[in-house]
Amino acid sequence: MQHGKVLLGVLVFLAWVVPAGAVEMRGELVLIKGPVLELDTFLREPVCESFLDFRIGEDQPNFFNYRDRNCMGRYSFTLRGKPGTTVTLFAKINYGTERGFLIVRKLDDQTVWLDNLESLPPGQWVSREAQGGYGAYAVYYSPGPQFSQNIASVRWGEWWRENPQAPVPPPDASLETGTLSFLEVLP
Repeated sequence: MQHGKVLLGVLVFLAWVVPAGAVEMRGELVLIKGPVLELDTFLREPVCESFLDFRIGEDQPNFFNYRDRNCMGRYSFTLRGKPGTTVTLFAKINYGTERGFLIVRKLDDQTVWLDNLESLPPGQWVSREAQGGYGAYAVYYSPGPQFSQNIASVRWGEWWRENPQAPVPPPDASLETGTLSFLEVLP
């Protein structure tokens, strides 16, 4: 009888612990697809909301295997990892730059969260200091039509250094060292 109570206690404990830990097991990059407008939640059926998970170093040339890839929605995202972790979101499959792209580099250990992607200044490296529980980051945004609705591929690392023809200017020294002194700081 005593063993049965212990076993029941262990099972109840695992039932609470495992689901809580499973939520934390998402990839380092989580794309969150939500409604284009707040009103869309009430007017559209079905509502397009989903999460796409990506692990560091695992490039994704397209989202063909992901649910809700074709429904209309706007992406925001979170990025975890060590300082220097760099990822690029492209609005074209196979890492095409013609329809816009966004490079994000983490500058500290905290999780980065980006929303309202089209509000970033285009064609320059800019940074944002840590605030509100989210980490510091630097970004380079090359705009494209409805960029936040058309993200189609993900690439990790500094791909532009491998290609001298890439449409990305080199980041200045402050981005290389993780300091913010020489970059324009976003509000």
